Amino acid sequence: MNSKLRTHSTHTEEQSGDDFARVEINTPFDKPWLEDFLKNPQRILRINSQFEFTSFENIDNQRWHMLGKNLSNDQPFDVTFATKTMPSGTSLTYEGWLKTSTEIRIERVGNDTCRLIITDDYSGTNPKEREQRISEVDNSIIQWGNDIYRYLHQWKRWSWLPGWKTYMLRFWQSMKPSARRISFMLIALTAVEFIVFLFVFVIFWLELPSILSS
Repeated sequence: MNSKLRTHSTHTEEQSGDDFARVEINTPFDKPWLEDFLKNPQRILRINSQFEFTSFENIDNQRWHMLGKNLSNDQPFDVTFATKTMPSGTSLTYEGWLKTSTEIRIERVGNDTCRLIITDDYSGTNPKEREQRISEVDNSIIQWGNDIYRYLHQWKRWSWLPGWKTYMLRFWQSMKPSARRISFMLIALTAVEFIVFLFVFVIFWLELPSILSS
């Protein structure tokens, strides 16, 4: 299995009532940091590049409403969910979705690092209804796991940079996935242009004495 991301998905017999998908993500952070990270469900869900949000509102301390489209199954969503803090993580319980809950659990890996285990649970929905609404199954969990892995490792690497946290929390987080890709390309292009300019400037500076003496 991929060393950075492990996935597990299963569908058991109807009698067991189990119907879930799971992904495990190795992170560079310890439990206290991840506990603080999980306090903001909007941040966690917006990291998913397969979710395109129209609105995301906090109803009260533990209830939220989100409206948008799931790009992984091309289905719109209009969902209210409640959050609950657990000793080992957090859980989201949905109203109006085929998926009934998501549990995000923190598991210690080493002395200073932990992994996140995300489980999407569908077992709260009647089996016949699940079969009829199969097109609404959220297929984004693997991509979401990859997105969280990349986000956390980039945060660990670049959060020291002035302006990085502000950009990620105030601007990047609210962007649609397509806008994020465009902004990344623009930033990369600007960086390349700056490097080229710096290279030309250094050459000019080194050649300046010979130019002045000629």
